[in-house]
Amino acid sequence: MAEPLAPAVITPARADDRVRVVDLFAEDLTDLHLPVDPVALGRVFDELIGDARSVVLVARTAQDAAAAGVLVASRVPSVKFSGWSLWIEELYVGKTERQRGMGRALVEALLLFARDGGYAGIDLEAYHGNAPAALLYRNLGFRRLGRERFYYRLEWEREDGAP
Repeated sequence: MAEPLAPAVITPARADDRVRVVDLFAEDLTDLHLPVDPVALGRVFDELIGDARSVVLVARTAQDAAAAGVLVASRVPSVKFSGWSLWIEELYVGKTERQRGMGRALVEALLLFARDGGYAGIDLEAYHGNAPAALLYRNLGFRRLGRERFYYRLEWEREDGAP
């Protein structure tokens, strides 16, 4: 296990985090064997930090250090929680910074944000077989929900002409 760092510095993402956060997004997509379009990811980052419905947090090793991890959540009204909730879309820590508490610090910061903001709950999905993520979420008090996630990319229609 890697040597623990000093406590991670968690801040909202800033415009000058763009290059590093896009690199983190691309690293995650590559690990998942999904297509990577850095230009599109840059546009997504710009949209996220400019959208009041989005929460984008970064973890740093020090106040002025580059982002080492990123968490992206969306504010959504939830039937399940009967109120406003947060949906974690992305939690990713760069490979060289893993096992040092960065992911935990990001989720704890979001939990604090949710409590302070009066949110009713937080939802997320982790990839099947991602034991470190499952352990992290369980250790923080998250409970498993018996669901299976599906997705549909509209670009498939453009490629194949059919779903």
